Amino acid sequence: MSEPAAQPLKSLGSVIRQFKLDSLLPALRACEILSGKDAFLDVAVLGQFKSGKSSLLNALLGDNIFPVSVLPATAVITRTVAGASLAVRVHHLDGTTIDIPPEQIGEFVTEAGNPRNRRNVAVVDVFTPAMQAWPGVRLVDTPGLGSAFKHNTEATRIWMPNVAVALVTISADRPLSDEDCRLIAEARKIAGRVVVVLTKVDLLSHAELTQMTTFLDTAIRENVGVALPVLPYSIRTEPDRWLRQFQEVVLLPIARNVEGERQVALKAKLLALSHSCRDYLSVGLQAAERADADRESLRKAVLNESVRATVIHDELRMAERRMHEGTRSAFEGLLLPRQAMVTKQIVEAINEEYPTWHGNLAKQAERSEGWMKERLKVELTPLSQEASPLATDLIARAEDRLQRVVEAFRNRLSRSIQEATGLTVSPATWTVERPTVAAVPVAVGRTFMMSWEMLSWLLPMWMFGGMFRRHVIGRVPWEVEKNLTRLVGDWAESVNAAVTDLRRQAEVWVDTELSTLERLLTQHPLEASAFQAAIRLLEDSIQSL
Repeated sequence: MSEPAAQPLKSLGSVIRQFKLDSLLPALRACEILSGKDAFLDVAVLGQFKSGKSSLLNALLGDNIFPVSVLPATAVITRTVAGASLAVRVHHLDGTTIDIPPEQIGEFVTEAGNPRNRRNVAVVDVFTPAMQAWPGVRLVDTPGLGSAFKHNTEATRIWMPNVAVALVTISADRPLSDEDCRLIAEARKIAGRVVVVLTKVDLLSHAELTQMTTFLDTAIRENVGVALPVLPYSIRTEPDRWLRQFQEVVLLPIARNVEGERQVALKAKLLALSHSCRDYLSVGLQAAERADADRESLRKAVLNESVRATVIHDELRMAERRMHEGTRSAFEGLLLPRQAMVTKQIVEAINEEYPTWHGNLAKQAERSEGWMKERLKVELTPLSQEASPLATDLIARAEDRLQRVVEAFRNRLSRSIQEATGLTVSPATWTVERPTVAAVPVAVGRTFMMSWEMLSWLLPMWMFGGMFRRHVIGRVPWEVEKNLTRLVGDWAESVNAAVTDLRRQAEVWVDTELSTLERLLTQHPLEASAFQAAIRLLEDSIQSL
């Protein structure tokens, strides 16, 4: 890490930890990672869904590595770095990693192959010789914003603090929406460089392209407050020309000075984090400088009824209950219709196996008991494994629902802070640790309740063997239904436990944010000097960058 950035980063970390500004820790970690000696420079492609992000990256790499589709494709953060040969590594949310064949990448990073991220993928890394021209650079494909899949948008929002260079794609068929402007403004706060890429320019004539570029130049200056480079691009018309221009203007300068670009990006992140930290401290200073009655009025105005912990907890628990209510019926719909098929397969197996069973009635009863338990396991275990994707999908749906509650809370809290103090403080995004649920094992209890052993001395097999077999076959539907129902219950219990885990995570995040503000808003006047000293330290750090 360069000397100019070392002290500001140290000061920021000290202030954030001293005042327990926990919501700023993810951004602080992103700065610490970028300051590392061998840290990659993340060049991220951001934008609305279907704005051509994956197609642009494929063109840059000269290979169709990133899946594209007529529907929103990318669902998981996908990073590409230099490698001796093409290889793909999947990092799961539980910390495990697996290597997969490159042709299977769509099964892990797309919404079609991995709906609602049911495979619990954290990030996917692609290694390719095509990146060897840009050592130290990591190209990042992000899920599109504004699609119907809210979890994809959240994945990009959560990952945003890591962006070092932002390439914001805007499609020529829907130029510069309000969301585009917000994204550009957000990227400018955390990225060392922002470039706007106008995609799908094959839809425009030469004159229209000139008009569009002029419009974007003007609109970006008016809405964002700064001029940014706008580069046209198309994969259909003159792709080599646009690609060469893109490489010359963006990638080659970065590759020639990766360390310099890293320091620029680190400075941008430190500045943004310093301003966020100062905003929180300013809230605390306002409270500390007021008389007791005014301070209490300020606290009540910020922490009003709309953001009370009990209110948010009730909303989260209501969302949890609604998910719980539908869990069992979801597994019943998947598993119970298989009863007839499983029953038929077990009956056929009994008819095939029964002639090989020998011995008196007691021995055959004992053997049939063990056989039925094992056969049920054989038949039901694949069904339990098939239920795993449904479990992950239900957990993802619960995460989406809880995220909406948390997002609404964040918006209300930010609004109440601004109305009460005049300060703009945007609470950080809730970072979810999605729980995983392993395939539920099939647990088969005792199958036959009649004590044949007690009657075996009265019932000779040559006379009652047929009746015994009919009894065994007659019990099969009941045994299958009983154990399928048990499997449904076990799966529902496991998923509901995971949903409860998510709800508790959300409650912890809400409580942490509220307790941070509670501490800031109840400062004694004697603490004002501590806030003033911390703010001066931050301002000195900002000046030194």
